Amino acid sequence: MSVNEMSETQDMSEKMPTSDQKLTLSESSQTTLCKMSKGTISLMEKRQMYRVIDDGVDVTPDNIVDPEYVLMEETHTHAAFGGRTDKAIKSDIGLKVSKSKSKTTVEVAMKVYTTTISLDDIHIDHTKDTGESFTGDEIDLEIAPSAFYMPVKKPMMEYPEEIFVVLKETETEFLFELPCFSYERGTMEANIVEEQNNYYQYITVGKGRNRKMVTEETQTKECVSQSRHTIATRPKKKNAISFASMWDMHDTYAQLAKVAKAEEPDEMVMYQSVEPKLLRKKKKVASEVTELRGKSYKDICNTQAFFDAVLLTERVLATMQFANAQKKFRGLVQFNPLALDLRYVYTLKPLWTLECNETAGRPITGISFNPRNCNIVAVAHGKFTYAETFDGLISIWCTKNPCVPERLYRFEHPLTAVAFSEKNPNWLACGFHNGDVLILDITSYSIKTVAKSKRDTNPCFEPIWHINWHFIDSIQYVITTCQDGRINRFRSTKTHDFICSPIMRMATVEGQLKGLETAKACVNVDVPIIRHPAVLCMKWHSEIDHIYFVGTDEGCIYKCSTHYSNQHIEVIRAHAGPVFNMTFSPFLERLLVTCGADNAIRLWLEELDDVIMTLNCPAAVYDVAFCPVNSTVLISVSGNVLSIWDLRRKNHIPCAEYKFPGNVVLNFVKFSKSGDNVFVGDTSGRVHTFHLEDTPIPPFYQHKILDEVIKKALCTRPQLLKQLQKIEKYKQRHYK
Repeated sequence: MSVNEMSETQDMSEKMPTSDQKLTLSESSQTTLCKMSKGTISLMEKRQMYRVIDDGVDVTPDNIVDPEYVLMEETHTHAAFGGRTDKAIKSDIGLKVSKSKSKTTVEVAMKVYTTTISLDDIHIDHTKDTGESFTGDEIDLEIAPSAFYMPVKKPMMEYPEEIFVVLKETETEFLFELPCFSYERGTMEANIVEEQNNYYQYITVGKGRNRKMVTEETQTKECVSQSRHTIATRPKKKNAISFASMWDMHDTYAQLAKVAKAEEPDEMVMYQSVEPKLLRKKKKVASEVTELRGKSYKDICNTQAFFDAVLLTERVLATMQFANAQKKFRGLVQFNPLALDLRYVYTLKPLWTLECNETAGRPITGISFNPRNCNIVAVAHGKFTYAETFDGLISIWCTKNPCVPERLYRFEHPLTAVAFSEKNPNWLACGFHNGDVLILDITSYSIKTVAKSKRDTNPCFEPIWHINWHFIDSIQYVITTCQDGRINRFRSTKTHDFICSPIMRMATVEGQLKGLETAKACVNVDVPIIRHPAVLCMKWHSEIDHIYFVGTDEGCIYKCSTHYSNQHIEVIRAHAGPVFNMTFSPFLERLLVTCGADNAIRLWLEELDDVIMTLNCPAAVYDVAFCPVNSTVLISVSGNVLSIWDLRRKNHIPCAEYKFPGNVVLNFVKFSKSGDNVFVGDTSGRVHTFHLEDTPIPPFYQHKILDEVIKKALCTRPQLLKQLQKIEKYKQRHYK
């Protein structure tokens, strides 16, 4: 026995099991062991050939190496031909060199693989991402999001920075050639060239260009190919920090808005068969790209950009002063409707007052809120009585800056009414005491007139008491009512003319009228002097476009239509004095509320001739408004008292009254769209803003609650209630 065999026998004897264990060798393992060469058998392979049995139980230890796990050396192949399986690796030709058997470790030599695949035979699809599953070595940039919302991929391979390209000139192919020839006039060649020139002018400029032409299109199949050597590497990106304030963005966009691209000369052909030299060219002058600005205060104080900057600065400073009031006005601070100490006392808490030195002591004659931006309000200042002498003034306020007005426009004559346009929210229609009508553009700090009426086209010389915008046959008109009973419509044309056309002229009604019963006038003493009453207010029907209602100074309400210009449809007597204002309920379109000089507020239904409900006030009622979120809540102004009514609770007295100090008369009141804020105007030129709190929770069925209130008010008049029920049944049957 050799020395190696003796050492091997000694090693095996040391690893034999104890007396209680048996070591067996299967027949297949013995056959395999005999066939295998001693130089190729490793230690792990020897362990797999033996089984350890203890009391008839196989307790052979499991193999430490998982056969399903792929070793690193087995997957260490070429990058282009990776992914070889375990069976393919074992079938390859390898060289193994073993060391001395006395050592417990066996080193395996490097495996060598051969292949016959050529790099030129590989086909790469350019539509797929070739950079997938590639990890770069340099990771020094932050992970930045892709500009095209694609995952960030590292380049699969790198190419040299410099690539030598050889450019060769190809043969020139002429697609179209039009040589220039010059010959002596009178020759045969010259005659041919002249005929060709005349024919070319005939088909391009002359009558021949109107000929029928048939165009044909051809398409060629687009084939895009890309090889692996033309794939561009993905550019590197990293995050960068930049800061731009609101002032920078405002100045930038304002500067870009002034830039206008220079247009090329526009050629206009005067005649079809004219020569090219007779074409007239109209040049359009481009506006200046930049605006010259000086460095001193005198140079910049009158510029538009300076006014805009001051306006924004004043808004920011005013927001800091009225922070708590602005939160309540925006609805950010709301009361808890489930509070235990909640009482319905209709509290008005003052937020701010819109007043300044220019508007102090000037009576307010009209207020209009912008339909697109509810923060902008236009206030017209004129005269409240005939004895007063004031010139006209319009102040444009913003609720973000209650300190000073953002626009001030002065006029020679006092104003009587203003109204914003819904189509063009920057247009403000203005009515004057002398009968003039004007459309003002409030985007300009100075007076910018869009249209103005003229004496040769406007037949009215009396004060304009009401003005509004309305669409008639898809055309926007300015509708005005006058002291002489005229209702006119104005329309601006492309020639900047303000054309006036009459709609209706009210006439004095004689005899017994429907509605309110008044004392009969003595015919022998009463001699009518004016045959046309003044129209003080006007409202359009909420459902029918051509129907409108007007209130006159004789206390009557006329129902008219734009289809009839010489007669009204219906008339009722609503008040014993002038009707100052009227409005429709936002929840019941046929419910009309009116206020007048007889210290009363009356509710009317369109189908009934009698009054539904009467609310008595201490003085003449100049304005009344419905709450937009609660169908039974109204607010009115009479004298210097502001009254809040809730028809569901009581109607003989208001639920709350607020008296203003001083000898002032309140002549305007309006709710905000949210119903939480109230705007009140007076004859001293101030607009008060209040926040309404401690009000009942709005009901879910607004229409139903208002209907119950009306029927409750008619319980003492059964005949009128039966008439209302018949109208409701007829409408239900009609709509079904």
